[in-house]
Amino acid sequence: MPSRRELLATSGAGLIGIGSAGCLLGPNTRSAELLQLKAISVKWRHNGRSYGDQILQLMFDGEGEIRGRVASEYKSVISSPSEVTASADFHDDSKSDFEAVKYVVGFCGSDFNSDDEWGCRNTKISREDFNTVQFGDQAAVEVTDNQFHVHDVQSGTISDWDADINEFEWSEKRDYPNEK
Repeated sequence: MPSRRELLATSGAGLIGIGSAGCLLGPNTRSAELLQLKAISVKWRHNGRSYGDQILQLMFDGEGEIRGRVASEYKSVISSPSEVTASADFHDDSKSDFEAVKYVVGFCGSDFNSDDEWGCRNTKISREDFNTVQFGDQAAVEVTDNQFHVHDVQSGTISDWDADINEFEWSEKRDYPNEK
């Protein structure tokens, strides 16, 4: 399994292209050297109370493994660890199930820390941009209004990475303790 440093060293050429594109795109564009998180957060109301949780949370450990969990009722978002997308039908169904659906990604790179050292940031992203960027990819992104906007993606490969993705029953997790 390659280390984070090995991964970055082997993909340096792509970073140069992204860095150049970032200069052309604007001063707020950052080079996302690593996608470390993909998640789908949901909110709902029940008996006048608001609840929130994640139906999907996948994390890259920086060493060649993707770990996480997905609600079995919503597992259609994962075709494979390298293809995690939310279709329009999935989104429409989720919007009817929940009060709010939010797509979240986490990017890491030297542009995400004010001291030019490695840093990460997790924040929301549009469904379209969530679908555009996958684990192993690098991207030129901009953050406005606390949301990532993807401008360019350099596709990567994760064929030699491991994946440990567990399913859980959403209906069991969502049981309300005071109603039994």
